[in-house]
Amino acid sequence: MEKPDITSAERLLRQDEYTLEELAALLELRPYVLESAIYGGELKARMVGTDIVSIRRADVLDWLRAREG
Repeated sequence: MEKPDITSAERLLRQDEYTLEELAALLELRPYVLESAIYGGELKARMVGTDIVSIRRADVLDWLRAREG
């Protein structure tokens, strides 16, 4: 079993924006969970047409807080 790449995780935690794939890896979620939240209006994301371009860290934190409540 491979050890997690701590350097990559630390870098991801410091980013202001994430791709769908980066955020899914960071939160240990399948991308479709995030896609569903984005297309359902629960999680804000920068879109070009129907393509998810990026997701801001602040919006991720708001979404996570809303899921807790």
